Amino acid sequence: MQCKICGKDAQIAFKAKILCKYDEDFYKCEHCGFLSANQVHWLEEAYKDAINISDTGIVARNLRLYTIVVCVAYLFFGFRNKEKEPALLDLGGGNGLLVRLLRDSGIEAFWEDKYCQNFYARGFEWHRHKDLFIPALCTSFEVFEHLPNPKEEISSMLAICKNLLFSTELLPSEIPEPNGENAWWYYGFSHGQHISFFTRKSLESLAKANNVFFCSYKDLHLFSEHAIKQSHFKFAIKLAPYLFPFIKKRLTSKIQGDHQRLLKEQIAEKCKNFDNNNPL
Repeated sequence: MQCKICGKDAQIAFKAKILCKYDEDFYKCEHCGFLSANQVHWLEEAYKDAINISDTGIVARNLRLYTIVVCVAYLFFGFRNKEKEPALLDLGGGNGLLVRLLRDSGIEAFWEDKYCQNFYARGFEWHRHKDLFIPALCTSFEVFEHLPNPKEEISSMLAICKNLLFSTELLPSEIPEPNGENAWWYYGFSHGQHISFFTRKSLESLAKANNVFFCSYKDLHLFSEHAIKQSHFKFAIKLAPYLFPFIKKRLTSKIQGDHQRLLKEQIAEKCKNFDNNNPL
């Protein structure tokens, strides 16, 4: 098959058992190293539950990520500007926990997800606010490995905003074992949702194709409209636990403002429904 990232030849790397019942081939690109399945016919079955039951790290991950996002947004993307407050859009926002944590910290953040129900960030769905805000930064955590058509879907994300902070575990240079006791934990073949695995070279190829800059540190990566030094990006991530308390003091939490706004909307909606059901 052709690589889904660079279009070069991809050869069968191994066969894996998906959802404990489907034997499927995975292909590795000879040029950029991208690893993926071809025809992913099992996705509807895999997404009966959008958040798989084995994802016990979901809360810890969000508690780590929101401090990093606040630091990156503040240091590199103008979120220190109090006169004209920028917006952030979380693509593939899951249950909305990250958006709520960001808003609690003072970031004008919004939620979007095609597959998962929004629980924590209700009222801040992107479709309700996109005519009022243009995002200065998008985030997309634990999403890339789920994409069946990554080149097209990532280009669509970058069409919304050229600045995209995202996470995905990079594929080691030597392909990890797909099956057995030594299988790489990130494959996640038992739940069947992880189907695309990136190398640094494949991400650099995507950056070039979309005319953006790229930097990376461990599992966190950044596409950006303007160049950001690799050392500065690494600095922001490594020191986020120490920088965050100082940055947070310079931002204004949206907890109370959001409460008042949503309460006002809720009351207005109830009054409207009452009037409609009780005409004079």
